[in-house]
Amino acid sequence: MVFWSTPTMTLAHLVFALATTAYIFIAIQFEERDLIRLHKEYAEYRQRVPMILPIASARRGSLTEVRAARVRQAS
Repeated sequence: MVFWSTPTMTLAHLVFALATTAYIFIAIQFEERDLIRLHKEYAEYRQRVPMILPIASARRGSLTEVRAARVRQAS
């Protein structure tokens, strides 16, 4: 978000923001691949938690449902 926050968006800054954003999204894919390979429990975590924005979706269930499932597992 920092790269997109500017009082005046010049063409050079737009190119920089686009390139940096693309780089971050590509790097996330490589990092997640390595995390899944090295830490098997990460795959289950990835199913529960959204990648970029920490919001609950209908597919993943609400935060309340996730917390309730954790409580059931701990019991």
